[in-house]
Amino acid sequence: MTTAPIALMEDSPPYLDFEITAVEDRGKSIEKGRKIYFDVEQVFITPMGDNKTQVIKACDEWLSHLKERLHHGMISEKYYEFCNDSYKAWKNKRAAPVIGTPIEEWPQVTKSQVKMILDANIRTIEDLAAAPDEALGLIGMGSRDLKRKAEIYLKSATDHGVISEQVSSLESQVESAKAEKEEMLQRLADLEAKLAEEPVVKKKDAA
Repeated sequence: MTTAPIALMEDSPPYLDFEITAVEDRGKSIEKGRKIYFDVEQVFITPMGDNKTQVIKACDEWLSHLKERLHHGMISEKYYEFCNDSYKAWKNKRAAPVIGTPIEEWPQVTKSQVKMILDANIRTIEDLAAAPDEALGLIGMGSRDLKRKAEIYLKSATDHGVISEQVSSLESQVESAKAEKEEMLQRLADLEAKLAEEPVVKKKDAA
């Protein structure tokens, strides 16, 4: 089973799980006098921070409904593409796209805290930072501190990223200026070399 969180485009973004389920074809079972099954691709949709509620739909029906919602402007193109890409990734046996940083990769929490957060069906640091009170209640004691820690971590990472980009931009400008200076010096040296090679023509003295 492959899992992927939908992009944070709604107040309570769900997670997607995909699997193939054997479903009985009652009509054919009655006709043949034995149970006849067929495979159905299903998507399991679980709201973030809710480990009890889950909606199950056939993938073809779900994708068709998403396309209709996109047509009527009920979801964005980005939202639709993420869902569609998640389904395609599962079909191709690849890891589904992830939006955010997985809780397991967060160095500031212990293994037991990671387990508590995952048990509350919160899977990324971004989801934890945006988690509502209901979701925090599933984590239990210390959940608000964890949320605050997630918010600080994300802000720090963003600020660090902005500063790094600014430094990188300045370094690039310095390197560009240095290259232009070296080019100008080389052109000046080439001109001086040409002047040195040209013979000096002396003018005749006037009679």
